[in-house]
Amino acid sequence: MNFKLTHGLPEKCIVAVSGGVDSLSALHFLSRVEGRVERVIHVNHATGVFAQDAEDLVREICERDEINLTVRRIREHRGEGESRENHWRDQRYRFFWDENARYNLPIVLAHNMDDCLEEYIICTMIRGYWGTIPYRHGCCIRPFRMWKRRDIELYARRYDIKWVEDPTNQDDTKFLRAKVRRQVSPRIRNLNPGVYSVLENAINHQDEFDEDPQSPGSAGISAPTDPHLIPSTPKSPAGARKKIEG
Repeated sequence: MNFKLTHGLPEKCIVAVSGGVDSLSALHFLSRVEGRVERVIHVNHATGVFAQDAEDLVREICERDEINLTVRRIREHRGEGESRENHWRDQRYRFFWDENARYNLPIVLAHNMDDCLEEYIICTMIRGYWGTIPYRHGCCIRPFRMWKRRDIELYARRYDIKWVEDPTNQDDTKFLRAKVRRQVSPRIRNLNPGVYSVLENAINHQDEFDEDPQSPGSAGISAPTDPHLIPSTPKSPAGARKKIEG
């Protein structure tokens, strides 16, 4: 099974592992080169039984494979009007920035092509600007955005990788991304079986924009030293008026 990467993999890195199939498959893939994975960081969202099961699984795997592990817990102190999704995301990135500051290594995130499809839908149809998930967000990198979720699950089964399912991914009554994942993305894939080719172009356009030092919000700028300055959402490549290309 051959997987396409958007960028080369770092010689050494920290891997953010949730306990789900995406991040555990990425950890397995990265660990094929001895010494590449220096540490794992796991964020416990304190959402009950699932969160503890996920942490226990990540601890078990790191202990088995002799990988250093950092576990951080999210505190449920949201700002007024802040959604749980935004609060969780911002807390995670603060933890990632802390880990990067401590070890001076990139944090690898396991976003895949289906995540990019969801973000593309949300950006263009809801937020009103063109864009998808970028490769770099400060110290965090996402080299696996060309992997499809169905192929990741095949990879996990081939290598007997255990994972846990996050129930919030199925709750389309509370979370926008879950609603897009369950109700919108499947219909788009049915309407256009070639949507992944469209999305590959969108990912490439996003990367070209981010890697242009003249573009506003380019990934070439330095990451903020204060984790509270981390933006909640990536900036749109070419703003709200850019024509969307298929």
